Order: sequence, then structure tokens, then C-alpha cells
Amino acid sequence: MALRDRRIRLLLGLAAAVVIAGALVAPVVLSGGSGGKPCAATLLFRGGAYTARDASGFVQAIAIGVGVTRGCGAAPQNVNVRSLVGVSPARAIGISGDQSSVYVRRGVCTGAADLLACLRR
Repeated sequence: MALRDRRIRLLLGLAAAVVIAGALVAPVVLSGGSGGKPCAATLLFRGGAYTARDASGFVQAIAIGVGVTRGCGAAPQNVNVRSLVGVSPARAIGISGDQSSVYVRRGVCTGAADLLACLRR
């Protein structure tokens, strides 16, 4: 009888561990954590919507106005917008103080393997 009680307790403990692990992993899976699409901030500027992308290879140039960033759980915020060297602001722009992201206008260079070359066309 004692062996049977021990097995029941082990099974109940294992079931509880699985439920707890599922509860801890669920927010990561549902929010697009590892393996899902990461959150991408958006920028509204002069009537156009731009989406944040990796900024490797881009150099910011002159200030061209003010835009509004939003998304990824952050409150909307006014930001200073800058042009990018060799890229039309109608295709992509940067934000003062943020060298890690470039904001690409929606519908431009979607799925491009070489974003820099695509934006400079």
C-alpha cells in the first residue's frame, strides 16, 4: 500500500510540475518569444508608416522632422527623424540617438536579402 501511495504522490508532483512549466512558458510563446516574430516598433512620419529593421551599414545624415514611435508595449513618443546617407526618406529614415534601427516604409524592400542595396535603388 505504501508503494502505491508513493507512486500516486510522484505522479501528482510530476503533473503539477508540467502545469507550472506550461504556465511559465506560455507568455513567451504567446508573445512571440524565441521562434516567433519579434516585436517591431513603428514610426509615423509625414503620413507614412515605417517599421524598425536592423541598421547595420546605415549612416544617419540631417534632421528632417519629428515623427511618432509606438509599439512593443511602449507609449507613443515624439522623436527626431533623420535622413540616411544615400537613401530617400520616402524609403527609409533613422531616429536621432538610435543607431541600432532603421525605419523602412511599409511595402518597401519586404523580404530583401540585402536591405542596404534595396533601399539605395
